[in-house]
Amino acid sequence: MALTQMQIIQYLGGAMSWLERELSWDVPPTELRHLTGRIGGLYAALITNDRMATEVNQVGYAGI
Repeated sequence: MALTQMQIIQYLGGAMSWLERELSWDVPPTELRHLTGRIGGLYAALITNDRMATEVNQVGYAGI
């Protein structure tokens, strides 16, 4: 089942909080690729009023 817009907003807020936390711990940006990729996917889904893929490598979606 696809995420609702409200869920996307909630997950985006949580991911941003984790990014800020990890940066404050001096985690190198190269170690945060998974997190920045997820934030990008959530943000893209939010601004396009689209949905996130429900499975890995789903046809028709970015690989996020």
